[in-house]
Parts: sequence; structure tokens; C-alpha cells
Amino acid sequence: MTDEWFEDELPWLGPPPPLPPRREQPQSNPVPPAPPRRPARPRVSASSAAAVASYPLPPRRQRAPQPALPPVPPSAQLPQRGIGEIVALKWLGVLLVLVAGLTALALVLRDFRGPAPATPTPAGQLVIPLAEETGNPLAGQQVVANPAFDGVVICLDAAHGGVDRGYKRMGDAIAPAMDEALYTAAYTRELAGQLTAMGFTVVTTRDGDTVQNAQFQDVNRDGKTRENGSSDAEAAQNALMDEMQARIEFCNDENADLLISIHFDGSSQAEESGFTTWYATGRGDSAESQRLAELIIDELDADLAAGGFVTTNNGAKPDTVAATHGSQMVYDSLFMIVGSRAGMKDSSRMPGVVADLLTISNGTDAQILASETGRSTIVQAMAEAIGRYFTETAALG
Repeated sequence: MTDEWFEDELPWLGPPPPLPPRREQPQSNPVPPAPPRRPARPRVSASSAAAVASYPLPPRRQRAPQPALPPVPPSAQLPQRGIGEIVALKWLGVLLVLVAGLTALALVLRDFRGPAPATPTPAGQLVIPLAEETGNPLAGQQVVANPAFDGVVICLDAAHGGVDRGYKRMGDAIAPAMDEALYTAAYTRELAGQLTAMGFTVVTTRDGDTVQNAQFQDVNRDGKTRENGSSDAEAAQNALMDEMQARIEFCNDENADLLISIHFDGSSQAEESGFTTWYATGRGDSAESQRLAELIIDELDADLAAGGFVTTNNGAKPDTVAATHGSQMVYDSLFMIVGSRAGMKDSSRMPGVVADLLTISNGTDAQILASETGRSTIVQAMAEAIGRYFTETAALG
């Protein structure tokens, strides 16, 4: 078809418009030029390869072989628990938790119900009265302080204590088991209350089951202590000497006017009984000590007889008789009141006596000592004797 067709067939259209010139389209993603090719690796000749292969390489370092672990012995292997055992252990834990909870609940309910019943005192155990509970042991008797006793200091020594228990008796159908160290502490505390009510100033070498030389020091400066004793017996004797020296120094430091060491006698012979007092000879105050010892004997004899108690009056004895008494314990107890003895650094500076208040190895005496009436009677007799000692001293001028 030619251009004349348009003109002949469609004259109203006119000639076709001229086409615009063709523009060059810019390339949006130009293709980067190809990188230059790497030069070909030169071929290695056979002679060169042989030369490289013949070059010695350094030896490769070998690791040291690790020692093999020993096999675990069967005894050290952990047991493999079965399922049943694991379940049983879980139920056991649950049961323990339930028991603990029930126990706690029972304790709470017990506290809500009221106070627990008092624990009964075992046979042979003596309850030491509290200091504020002591006083006049005789019920209904009014004690009035004597102004004459004001400022007078009495040093009471409860013998034994600590590891030193003194005499002991086994309980039987007649009397309970007894420990001398506990009974001397109880009687001393009650006597201290009685004397205080009378107007005296009272100091005690021990109150309760204690001692003066608790650290076992060399109080008497003889170089012998419990720690350097060559045997148990020697160690106990060294400790006893240091303890009694410590008690003497306590009474001296308190400027006491009188020293009374309270004991109970004992013997392997069950028939031996009664009470005894001891005083020291060869001292400047021996006469006063003897007078006090005899006053205590008189009052004990009278008051025990008035109370219906039957026992033996062994009298007041000097320390010189103790060697023939046959008792090492009695001889040692006089250390508190004698003027001098081996192992003594300083002696007491006041009149004094050792009082054996009945014999605990005797069944009848033990009954008296363990009874409240017997204890009250003995304490009252001791207090009356001490009161008489000072009133008679004042009367003698």
C-alpha cells in the first residue's frame, strides 16, 4: 500500500504525521567488563617435582599417650535404684513430714491445755533451796535480828563440790542415795539464811555445786596442780589442796570473824553413826575454836534428842586425833582450820571448826539428814550455837 491510498481512500484524514526521530535509550545496568584472565600456571616439570619431593620435611610432633583410667570397683559404683525403691523413699519422706506436723500440733495443744506437770525428783537428788527461800527453818518461829550481831561476818564453807563429791551412799529401803557435795551445799545455804535473819553478815565459799578454784590454778604456790599430777590420785590431791587454799584466802579477804566448814561423815562400817566437831590446836585462837566446837556439839545433842532423833554424840575432837581416826578425808578436811601443814601457803586468820553433821553411810543418820524436820533441827542447832558463841564472848568481855 502506498501513500496515495490514504489520500485516495480517506482524504479527510490527511497525510499521516511524521514519526519522531528515534532516541538512543541509556543502558540502566551496564555490563561490567570481564576481568582479565589469570595467566596460566606454568607447568611443573618432572625434574622440578622430583626435587621438591626430595626436600626433607620436619618430623611431626607426637602426643604423649594418656594413661588409661582404672576401672571403678563395684563397691564404689552407685547403685541403680529401681522404680519401686524410689517410690518407697518418696512415701517415707511424706510419712516423716506428717509425723513432724503431728508432733508440732501435739506440742501446741499441750501448751493450750495448761502447764506441764512437775518432773518428779529422782531418788538421791537433793533440791538446793534458793537463797531467797531460806530463813528460819522452824515453821512458826519468829526470828528477830540481834543488834549485837551487826557487822559480825561468818564465813560458811560447804565442803567438797565440783569434781570432789565427798562421801556417797547408795539408795536402799532405809534411806535414799546421797551425795555429800550436794547436801553440804543445801545445809550451808539454809544455815546462811538463818544466820542472816539473826543479824549476821554471811559469806559462803560456794553457793550451789560450784568451786572457788574452777581453773585449777596453783593457788598454794607449791608447783603442784591437777594438770601435772603423775597419777589420777595425785592430780585429785593437788586439786584439793589448791581448792582449800583458795577457800581460806576467800574467808581471809572477807575479814570473817568465824569459819565453819560443814561436812558429813562416812565410813565403811555401816554401824558407825553420829556427829562430830573438830578444832585445831597450836594456834593463838585454838581456845576459841574449841569453845565453838563444844557449843555446836551441845546444841546438836539437845535439839536432836528433843526432836526424837536417836544418834551418837561423838563429841568435839582436836586435830591431833584425826591421824588416828583412820580417815584420810577427815584429815584433809582439817586443812581449812589448822595453823600449818605441807602444801599450805597461808592459814585462816579466824577461829574455826569442821563440823561433821551425822554420818551418811549409816541408814538411820541418812534418814534424819534427808528429812525436812531433821534438816531444820540441825540447822537450828548450828545457828543457836553460833549465836551463843558471840553472846557469851560479849559477856566474857
